[in-house]
Amino acid sequence: MSTAPASTTPTVDLSSLRQGKIPADYPKPDLSGLPPKPADTAPLRERIAWEALRKATDFAHRVDPGARSSCPAFDPGRTTTVTCTVTYLGESYGYVLRDIKFRGNGLSNGRGEHGTVSYQADLAAGPIIRDQVESVLRYQNSTEYAACDMPEQVRFGFDSTRRRPSGSSIAGEWIHVPGISCRYLDPTARTVKTLPLELYESGAPIHPSSRIGG
Repeated sequence: MSTAPASTTPTVDLSSLRQGKIPADYPKPDLSGLPPKPADTAPLRERIAWEALRKATDFAHRVDPGARSSCPAFDPGRTTTVTCTVTYLGESYGYVLRDIKFRGNGLSNGRGEHGTVSYQADLAAGPIIRDQVESVLRYQNSTEYAACDMPEQVRFGFDSTRRRPSGSSIAGEWIHVPGISCRYLDPTARTVKTLPLELYESGAPIHPSSRIGG
């Protein structure tokens, strides 16, 4: 009586991974659900508040229909720093304006001088959405199985110690997220691989090929 040869294919434990569909295209953020952009004639603080909301949403790569944002009233001719606030999925995110400068053009509407305002602005923290990160990992690695050791949403504060120069052709810095690692099934090697969570400045996980020499 003959018996079938035992399989030499190693058994892979997928119990710690979440299964999902491999996206056909890179999971880009759909910002169509954002409120309409204010007109150029809208008050400055309303325009900046919308800008702050767009920046936070773009980093998360997902629209929160209940998100809101606001900026305090300020005089750009006298104020150099302002912090606006974005509330996204119940968490608050600061959007900090620095080096605010006003350049008048000599014209007035009777209430104040016309001119242009310039500033530098950055989020002080950004929202990281687990489902979005795992979706990108599935696309990058052509696998259905991926999981990151994190809650559904993380409010991540930025600081220079968590950044390093980009190791790829994409300009900017990588943002290291300490304490969070991700795993995915390598469909070719049939092994589960682990990597630290690092993001491009856009909020997307860096591509595995970028880690070579990085």
